[in-house]
Amino acid sequence: MRTSVPMDEIVDYAYPAMMAERALKRVHDAALDNDLELAMDEAANAIKEARKLYAALNAMQEKR
Repeated sequence: MRTSVPMDEIVDYAYPAMMAERALKRVHDAALDNDLELAMDEAANAIKEARKLYAALNAMQEKR
């Protein structure tokens, strides 16, 4: 059952998910271009965004 949630209680999980996905695409593109330094930098960005995503999902679970 869906209930309305006040705007100040909404946890944004979508943005870090999209940013992690974007960073992973850049990892792939850089690796294909044999730019492994850039690929590693983007992999670190993907990890950072995935941690934000995990924290958002955890916060959502705790609000249940």
